[in-house]
Amino acid sequence: MKLKSWQSSMLVGALVGLAVSMFNREERESFKSGSKKTYQQIKHIYSHPSETIRQLRLKLDQVSQGTDKLIEQIDQVEKLVDKVDQGQKK
Repeated sequence: MKLKSWQSSMLVGALVGLAVSMFNREERESFKSGSKKTYQQIKHIYSHPSETIRQLRLKLDQVSQGTDKLIEQIDQVEKLVDKVDQGQKK
């Protein structure tokens, strides 16, 4: 029961914050343009799901390659630290 109370309080707070921020003209315009942009992006994703999946795969490949490079660099640092440790022990 407490969780629902917490969630509803958070929702009410968010709505009050949104209402107060709408008094500022710049915020209203920013909200409207951001909402329109988001709507267009969602509409594009819905209309072209295969393109969206292809782009997602490309991004995941880029992340995977970046992760592989990072692991290689960490391995190199580890080898360097091991050499330094062995040199100090002698």
